[in-house]
Amino acid sequence: MNPLITPTEADKIISESIAPLTTETVPFAAALKRTLRQSLVADRDFPPFDRVMMDGIACRSRDLALGPLRMQGLHPAGSPIPAALEPGHCWQIMTGATLPPDCDTIIPVEEISLNQNHATISLNFQPHAGQFIHREGSDCIAGTELLAPGTLLTPAHLGLAATIGATKLTVTKQPRVTILTTGDELVPPHEVPLPHQLRQSNGTVLQGALNERDPHNPFLKRQHLSDDLEETKTALAHALNESDLILLSGGISKGKKDFIRPALESLVGLPAFHGVAQRPGKPLAYWNPSSKNPPIFALPGNPNSTYLTFLRYVRPALHLLAGSTVPSGIQLPLANTPEPHPKLTCFLPATLQPNGKLAILTPQNSGDFASALDSAGFIELSPDAHVHYYH
Repeated sequence: MNPLITPTEADKIISESIAPLTTETVPFAAALKRTLRQSLVADRDFPPFDRVMMDGIACRSRDLALGPLRMQGLHPAGSPIPAALEPGHCWQIMTGATLPPDCDTIIPVEEISLNQNHATISLNFQPHAGQFIHREGSDCIAGTELLAPGTLLTPAHLGLAATIGATKLTVTKQPRVTILTTGDELVPPHEVPLPHQLRQSNGTVLQGALNERDPHNPFLKRQHLSDDLEETKTALAHALNESDLILLSGGISKGKKDFIRPALESLVGLPAFHGVAQRPGKPLAYWNPSSKNPPIFALPGNPNSTYLTFLRYVRPALHLLAGSTVPSGIQLPLANTPEPHPKLTCFLPATLQPNGKLAILTPQNSGDFASALDSAGFIELSPDAHVHYYH
């Protein structure tokens, strides 16, 4: 490994090296969890007319002094603007309808009684002109930017796109991601391990973490490698030609069977960094993108190390590749305060308690994944005792 750098220094190297991927246009219904790369603007005022907000009656406030109002007819949502009201009359109206242009008062159905096509207003109700009317353009006017480039699209955003008729959206292309896990001691999950073996889980964790962000990415590939230099070089050479991001798990420490760094050095050169002053995940390595390679993250192989370094470094890199804003950690009070390490930044799983405080979980070591299963996120505890929470 190289001399250790801080997590902040690692962040700077990564963020300055990654540019967004190119774009494509997709049907808006297929854009869930994709990153928007265009502005969405209102195609007309919203609401586009004075919109009635309650079922009831619509009338002129000056007619209220005439006594019970006679129903002139029904004006439901979706109906064109009706004819003018006759004096002393009202419309039976429904939520979402256009406000008749000669009406200024809405009285909810709960406050009226009907008797032979006449509406009588409750004695305790004081009607006011303008109540229960959603005025045209009060949400926004035509041409207003509603969503900015870089927005990670949610179901509500897709509903907004439908509302303004944006049936095709320009989004970031889905990244071609290759996951390569390593280790002769690991067997597939469906096999029964021998006493000296373990079932392989890191590939499943990384694939699940990627699918959580982009569940419909057809360009995700995964392969497990034995601890062999030539096999590692062959797999990496293939991945370099067909990936926008390469994730490696294991084989990046100093052991005689750790072949990731020598294989990559022979193919693309030295890493931008190898070794971060953190626990877990000290052996983390990163190769800047170049003409020879996409961004490459070599994550340590212990389960907690793999997952936490993915959350801390790879997840933000995915935002950078997508052209979206990288979320930052938030500060929350702690229910129990762990002792900082004098030299290393520590990542610790945490649960958010009902009182709004974080309870820190303490894994036995970087291979202890069971104790972190109930975590909602993790804290980053620096040697100077600064704490940030990531979820």
